[in-house]
Amino acid sequence: MWLLNVLNNSNKFLLALGFSLFGFSGCSNHEQEITVYTASSLTEVVSEMVEQYEKVSNVKAITIFGGSNHLAAQLRDGASVDVFITADFELLDGLGFNNFLKDFTQNSLVVVKPRDFTDKSFGPKDLQLEEKLIAICSEGVPCGDTTRSRFGIVNADTYELNVKGVLARVAASEVDLGIVYETDLKNEPKVVEAWPQEKICPCVSYTLASKGKKGDDFSDFLSSETAKEIFSEHGFSHE
Repeated sequence: MWLLNVLNNSNKFLLALGFSLFGFSGCSNHEQEITVYTASSLTEVVSEMVEQYEKVSNVKAITIFGGSNHLAAQLRDGASVDVFITADFELLDGLGFNNFLKDFTQNSLVVVKPRDFTDKSFGPKDLQLEEKLIAICSEGVPCGDTTRSRFGIVNADTYELNVKGVLARVAASEVDLGIVYETDLKNEPKVVEAWPQEKICPCVSYTLASKGKKGDDFSDFLSSETAKEIFSEHGFSHE
C-alpha cells in the first residue's frame, strides 16, 4: 500500500510538471509571433517587408492577405490580430486598435490587358463598349470605389471582390481589359498597360492600425527608411 501511494503521488507530480512545462512553452512561442492582416493589393510588398522585419526583430510574422472588407469582417467576428493594413480607413472603426499610421503610402489605378493581346489596340472609350470583356472590382471595396471615382461608369462584365481577382482574369486572358493597381502591373508579367496612361489620382491610400507592443513595434518598422525603400521599389508612392 505504501509503495502504491508513492507511485500515485509521483505520477501526479509528473503530470503537473508536464502541464506546467507545456503552458510555459506555449506562452513563449506566442510571444515570438505577430499576426498581420493585410489588403491583398499589398501581398508582394508586405511579404518582402515581413522578411526584413523577421531578420531584425527575431519575431515570426504570420501574414494573412485578403480584401479589406473581408478581413475586417473576420476581426468583427473575433479574430485576433496585432496589425491590420487596410485600403479603407473607415473599416477600422470599432475594431479596438489604438495606434494608426494613416495614408502612409498610395497606389494608383491603371487599365491593363493580357500580354498575349499585343495585336489588339484599346483606348479609354473601350471602357464603355459592350463588345469588350472587362473585369473590375465590385463597388463597396476600395479598388471598386476608386475605379468608379477615377473612370466613372465602366461597362464591366465581371466584378471581383478584390484586385487580385481582376488581375487573375486578365492574366488568364479571360477578358480584354481589367482595372488594377499600378503595382500589380509591375508584379504580373502576363499583363501590360492597355494604352499609355498618366499616373494620376484618385488613388487608394493605405492605413496601418496596430495594438499592443508587438503591433506598435511593427508600425515603427513600417515608418523606417528600409520599409519606405521597399514600398518605393514596388511602385508605391508617398505623400
